[in-house]
Amino acid sequence: MSELSSPDGDAHPLSRRREATRTRLLDAAAEVFAEVGVAGASVEAVSERAGFTRGAFYSNFASKEEMFLELVARFSNARVESVRERLAALDEPIDVREVDRFIRVIGGDFADDGVGLRLLAEIRIQAMRDPELAESLRAEDDRMCAQVARIIDEVVERGEISLRVDTADAARMVLSVWGDATQRGLLARLPAEELASECSGEVAQLIRLLVA
Repeated sequence: MSELSSPDGDAHPLSRRREATRTRLLDAAAEVFAEVGVAGASVEAVSERAGFTRGAFYSNFASKEEMFLELVARFSNARVESVRERLAALDEPIDVREVDRFIRVIGGDFADDGVGLRLLAEIRIQAMRDPELAESLRAEDDRMCAQVARIIDEVVERGEISLRVDTADAARMVLSVWGDATQRGLLARLPAEELASECSGEVAQLIRLLVA
């Protein structure tokens, strides 16, 4: 029997505690980041916010940059899962003329509280100075685009929709427009509802251009 498994087949309590510790550290990092940014979010501040020591931090993460990349991945995964849930909830295929419905499935409201976008923006700035971080971020970007492309493939196949570009290019365009629109909305200090409307509108315009 594996040392990470209990007699009933569940994960070992130590494994569950470790996962809980990582989650608390990541949640704390997101809060500290939102307050002071990536550069100002020290290991000590994150550890203290989570209720742990520096030792607990370094037993779970090799560096602050590794933690922030995991936060970016968690943010991206949550958005992808949200799209998958909307896709699974469809009761019938999307007609090629139902562009607005296509947009709702792929994009939802295309807005968030801004934490994920600010995190990604600061990580990108650091990656421009750090080749190793840049490589990791490029890999995360590619992974996210691949997931969105697979979702677009599913929507296109189920609804018999034709696109003017391949789904990989469509995914990158959608993510790019969403990110740019959200960033401009945050800079303008738009209320959440107005930010969602602005982002959805811009993504809608793009998708109407992409649907043949």
